[in-house]
Amino acid sequence: MKQRHKIIGIIAGAIIILFLIALYIIGTKMGFSAKRYREMDQSEIVARIDNYINKNGRLPASLSELGFEQTPGFYCYKGNTLNLIKTHWDSENEYVLEFWDHDRAPKTWQYSSEYKKWFDHEYFEFEPPINIDTIRGIYKVYYSPRDEMQIDIDSLRKNENITLLLDYDREKKGDSLAYLKFLSCDTLRMEGWVAFNSHQLPQYLKEFGMWKYYDGEGNCYRKFWNYKQNGKLLYETDR
Repeated sequence: MKQRHKIIGIIAGAIIILFLIALYIIGTKMGFSAKRYREMDQSEIVARIDNYINKNGRLPASLSELGFEQTPGFYCYKGNTLNLIKTHWDSENEYVLEFWDHDRAPKTWQYSSEYKKWFDHEYFEFEPPINIDTIRGIYKVYYSPRDEMQIDIDSLRKNENITLLLDYDREKKGDSLAYLKFLSCDTLRMEGWVAFNSHQLPQYLKEFGMWKYYDGEGNCYRKFWNYKQNGKLLYETDR
């Protein structure tokens, strides 16, 4: 009986060891895969910026010129947040790209066009943008719980020439347009134009054009959501 228990113990121990080895291998492969996909995304973003510079002789005034989707304060690509910063005011092609990976490992990387390399930390320091208060005000309103807001629909019409810039689909055109007003306790919180598919309202595709955001303290913040009209990009610059 003791011999049998000993054999069972050895087998159980071996199974546990094999299980731990398998977990290690799987974890290592998943980490390698995440790293590989992140590096692929980073390389594609840099290539799109550098190709634009080579073609136009300058940095893009807005990352919307490269088809990246806006967020209230920055831009995004495959769930990652992007920020392009011109590093030398007397040069039109030197920059630092900030890249925040939110999905796989919340962390910041910075790419320097001068050194042609990525830094896995915030190597360069910058002053906050001059419109940081506006960005914060918009974030506060934009990310308020939407299910607590009433939506008033106005100026509903067919979409004939508005194209949106979306992260999951670089350019997409909804079949309809509407002017929406979001109200909380009968207080206007934000308003502006959206494009949507007629079977999805109010789960619309994306804002476009000028939007207004009200913080409930008498302040109104404005943001222009970049879009295309008849194939021409309409945008406001980041500076």
